[in-house]
Amino acid sequence: PISDWKTFSEYIWPETSAISLAEFESVVPRLPDGMKIIAQTGGVFEMAESLCGYEGLCLLLADDRELVKAVFGKIGAIYEAMYSKMSSIPQVGAVVISDDMGYKTQTMISPCDLREFVLPLHAKLAGIIHDKGKPCILHSCGQLGEIMETIIGEVGIDAKHSFEDVILPVEEAKRLYGGRIALLGGFDMDRLCRSGEREIREHVGRLLSLCGKGGGYALGSGNSIADYVPVENYLTMLDEAFKARK
Repeated sequence: PISDWKTFSEYIWPETSAISLAEFESVVPRLPDGMKIIAQTGGVFEMAESLCGYEGLCLLLADDRELVKAVFGKIGAIYEAMYSKMSSIPQVGAVVISDDMGYKTQTMISPCDLREFVLPLHAKLAGIIHDKGKPCILHSCGQLGEIMETIIGEVGIDAKHSFEDVILPVEEAKRLYGGRIALLGGFDMDRLCRSGEREIREHVGRLLSLCGKGGGYALGSGNSIADYVPVENYLTMLDEAFKARK
């Protein structure tokens, strides 16, 4: 929808007053006692990527950075309102900034551009979440090694989700970042799909042994459970984790 200043000016941006909490209102009455909601929505980078197209966004970063700044400014204002509303719900226990900023070998745009346009917005969202006394979780796929120090030190996340063995095994992430943030998941999706029961149980024990000591780790899959993951493998992972917890 957005490729230049003309299409930017013509684009109909949603009003923050139109933000709906209907999904939360539907879930809250159904929560078991003591259970909380983890809230999230799509990411600010992902939204800019959708509005401009990935190739279009890359071209604009070279040709018209003021327009890129304007796009992220509009997105940021909407997201601040969304995160303020989500964080204010008493039954929300934590909030996720979900923004896929990388792929297998590097970030989607340069680390410098992420620091200029994206991570300051993440920091604002993290501040909103923390002001409500709740932890901020970052979900992001891809190789983020060049920006992790900024994510931890300046954005101020409390936990990181999405780990893939060919990018950064969660065991290595524990060594690098475990003293400063919590690590969530890490049972590699490919391993979860291809392994037998014995292999899954052994790997659960390995992850809990290497990552669980000292706290700051929650066992789970490396990414969202897709429909191609064998159900029995997923349930085996959970079963072994519950056994270990007891």
